[in-house]
Amino acid sequence: MFVALLLKKPERRFFNGSLCLTFLAFPQASDLSLVPSAVEELLRFNGPATIAGPRFATEDLKLAGQAIRKGDIVIPVLKSANRDENQFTQPEELDITRTIHRHLAFGQGIHMCLGAPLARVEGDIAFTTLLRRLPNLRLSVPRESVAWSFTLSSQGITSLPVAF
Repeated sequence: MFVALLLKKPERRFFNGSLCLTFLAFPQASDLSLVPSAVEELLRFNGPATIAGPRFATEDLKLAGQAIRKGDIVIPVLKSANRDENQFTQPEELDITRTIHRHLAFGQGIHMCLGAPLARVEGDIAFTTLLRRLPNLRLSVPRESVAWSFTLSSQGITSLPVAF
């Protein structure tokens, strides 16, 4: 029942599948003290949302040499922002020991997801419990054969065969 509830919503299923795969890929994943950091790092590196809702420019500006006029529609690409080399050391590397967690997986400011604290707690509890109860959890297929789903606005694992 726990797993059924955990995976009921697609975004939870995608995120929790990605988090589980991440834990299985890192030898230090058995260190339960790394769970909160790993949850944050995975949100940064492979969060379930790839873009944010459209925004409207409130003034004329230039961004990375591109002119944006007042009223233009801008669609933030979260996956790109979360891998910004000006914000993160080695942004293309997944590091569950990373201590800087300024990612935009849940948005920011007035656009911040109201469920962000709950999602973090759910991730922490779910994976601490999973790792405690199934300490020998491992992938039962090669990592490359894990099935992923990609849409314009989301991404995640659709099937994660494991053994324990």
